[in-house]
Amino acid sequence: MGRSYPVSARVSEDSKDYLDKLVEMGIAINRSEALKICIRYAKQNKMEDEM
Repeated sequence: MGRSYPVSARVSEDSKDYLDKLVEMGIAINRSEALKICIRYAKQNKMEDEM
């Protein structure tokens, strides 16, 4: 399993609203977890696009 690193980022109000929506939907437990999920999704998409 990979290492876990703390995430620090500045996000716009729109992004914060989106992250809060993920929390409300039960996809993530808090905004930080939602941000990590989004980063993981973006990395996966990037790898798929490079194939």
